[in-house]
Formats: sequence, structure tokens, C-alpha cells
Amino acid sequence: MESPEIDLISDVVQISDTFYFIQNRITNLGNSDFDSFADLIITEDDGSIIGIYNLNGFRTYYQRILKVVGDEIYLAGAIKTDSCKSSLVISTFNIKTQALKHLSSLDFCENVIEKIKIVNGLDGKTFIEEIHTKGQGFAQHIYEIDSTYALKLAIDSILFSNSFSVDFSRTGYVISSNKLFMFYDPDFNFRKQIFMNGETSELYETTKPFRQNLLLIETDTQSDPDNGVQLRLIDSTISLRKKVVILPPKEPDFVTMPYFGGLDIQSNNEVWATGYFETNSPYFDTSFYFITRVDSNLNVICQHFLGFDNKYRIFGLRAFESGGAIVFGSRVRDGLSINEGEDIFAIRVGENCELPATVSTSGPTEPLLSISAYPNPGLNDLTFSVNGFDSSALRVELIDESGHLLFSKKDLTNSIRVPELPAGQYFYRILKGERLMGIGSWVKQ
Repeated sequence: MESPEIDLISDVVQISDTFYFIQNRITNLGNSDFDSFADLIITEDDGSIIGIYNLNGFRTYYQRILKVVGDEIYLAGAIKTDSCKSSLVISTFNIKTQALKHLSSLDFCENVIEKIKIVNGLDGKTFIEEIHTKGQGFAQHIYEIDSTYALKLAIDSILFSNSFSVDFSRTGYVISSNKLFMFYDPDFNFRKQIFMNGETSELYETTKPFRQNLLLIETDTQSDPDNGVQLRLIDSTISLRKKVVILPPKEPDFVTMPYFGGLDIQSNNEVWATGYFETNSPYFDTSFYFITRVDSNLNVICQHFLGFDNKYRIFGLRAFESGGAIVFGSRVRDGLSINEGEDIFAIRVGENCELPATVSTSGPTEPLLSISAYPNPGLNDLTFSVNGFDSSALRVELIDESGHLLFSKKDLTNSIRVPELPAGQYFYRILKGERLMGIGSWVKQ
């Protein structure tokens, strides 16, 4: 057997009808001092590959695309040398000349850089949240990228579970961890701290300023009564204004947040979120993931639960000004397990979660296994879009928010009518015999 490796997509941006992906291959997974190399993959809107370019050969782990300016791609990542385990770098790659140039670097020679996130700050400033190994644990720093692309330390050695964002008033910054919110002025002088009452937060949450004087937080709440992924609106007193729970009707065994964050907001307050669930059953040892769009009041506009055919790891999400979003990460190779072998994976959905508008640079030969309901929201008629299954062999069960079975029908070839159901949100389960094939939600107007 070949040595274990993970091929993953760590970031993607769209410029007009062109997509720019960062692919990383990680090997020697026995400890945190792993090896890796990165590629830039450029595709057309339909997923056709324009070019694949290696970024500096072996021992390179580029994680984020800062921007694309003509033929210049600005990147943030980590490099490894014989004398240094990890260096944080800002680089440019020229597509025409295929030349890579480092604009700045910081050495972490005794530690390994694990994760890099980009945060947009005040007055056009850009920050990097950087997490690296430290002894048996992790440490986190926040750096400002100045106009020359030099890295200036803004906050030193905070807990790696913290989330960094512009604050409610848009006049400073907030760093949150679990129930503690710490506020700083624009120069990162400490101002105050506030504890949240009643709500809990877990690791890998993402915080973003939203609407007027609010924060939007996506968090994994496995210890909360509303177990699952939550989107929360928090006001300046750290009081909960509203929340929405994203969870299929059958509670999964594990809820996991994307490694680079699963929340993105466009300028018109269009919110997209993703995350993934794992379940172990007599029929499946799989994961499935969600793609959800909500409006500025956290009302669900459209939503899909996808996957079910294999193990997925979702690394992140990008929403596009042109509408829609793309979710990306890795998919376990057939017959293998997590960390044994994984291929890159990405799926693009339209403005109203339309499927199967996919972007997959790995060139799958089988159709994406997915099931969705439309129109959503709808009135009395409900139609299922089925990819990768024989719809005539499937059965649907419609369930209310209390978990009560309301409706069951075999054969999804044609639409089903449910005029007797009152307006509200419902969940559906798609089964083939007793084998669970898909889960989703549907709103009746």
C-alpha cells in the first residue's frame, strides 16, 4: 500500500468565470511535523481545468488566497526547510512566468504552523489568525499584513480556541472564546470583557460583524440541548437575539465544524454556512454535510444535506457576489479510512442552492449522490431531485419539528402533494428499503 496521504482543497476564489483553487497534499501523517506540497488549480466555470501549477515544490503548505490581481496570485501559507520546521510566508505566484516570490516570512522553527485564517479589519486592514503547535498543545497569534506585506504582531499568544473579529460598533476588535468576549480599540489596547450567560460555545467557531451592531457566530454546540451547528445573532450586551439550529431530524454521532471556518457573508447580508456530521450504523459508516443559506434574520432560504456515500471532510466555504457558494475539502478514497487516502472535493451551488452545479477538479466518473426538495419554500407540491439513485426504488418519510412521522410514500419519480399540511418547516428522510440515503428540510408556505 502507498504511504498515507491527504489531498485537500484549502481555499478557492472566483474572478469572473474563473476559479482559483489551492490544493495541498499532506504525507507522513504519524506526527504533527508532516510533509506537504501545494498546487494552484485554475478552472473554468464548468469545472474544466485551465492549468495546474506547483507552488515551490516539496514542503509547502499554502492555505489561503489573499487576492488575485491579473496574473499575480497572493498567497498565505507555511514552508518547511531542513533547518526550520515552519515559516509563515506571504507570497505571490505569477501564472505566466510561473515564478514564486516571498514578500515576507516569520520563522517558527521549533513549531509547526497548523492553520491560517484571513480576517478583514477596519480601514482596509487585513489580519492573519495563525495557530501553531506549542509543546503538547497549540498557541495562536494575530498578525497584521501591512502595505508592504510585512507581518506585524497585533495580539500575542492567545488561546487557540479564540475567534477574532471586528466588534459590534465597527470601531475596534473582539476576541471571543466560549463565554468570554474581550474588546480592544483599533490599536489593540484592551478595553473591557463581558461574559455570556446561558449559552455555550465550542471550538472552531467563526465570528463575523453583521448588520448594525450585531455579531453573527457559527458554532458547534454538542453539549447544548440544541445539539448541532448553530448560527447566533449576538448584540453588544452579549445577549442572544436569535439563533437557528442546523441539524437533521435523526441526531448524528458527531458534529464537526470546517477547519477554516464554515461561515461566509456577502455584502447584501446573504449568509451561507456549512458543516458536517458523521454517523455509524449497520448500513453506513459515512459523513454528510450541509449547505445552508439564511437571510439577515436567520430565516432559512434554502438548505441541502449531501454526501451519505462516503466519508467527507469539509475544510471551508466561499460565497460569491454573483450568487451561490462553493463548499470544499476532501473525500476519502473508496476502501480506505480517514488519513489513509483522501482526494480533493468541491461542490458549487446556485443562489437558491440549485444542484447539481458542481465544480470538481478530481474529475469524478460517478454522479454526485444527492437528494434535494423543490420548490423550497413551496406550497402543496413537493418534488425531489435525485442524483446517483434510482428514484423509483426510494421512499420518503416526512417528519415535523417534533419528530412525528406525518407522511410516507414509495417511488419519488413524480411529485407528491401535501395540501393538508399546515405552513411550517418539515424534515424528510429518503430510504431505500431500511437504508438511509438522504436527509433534508423543506418549508411549506
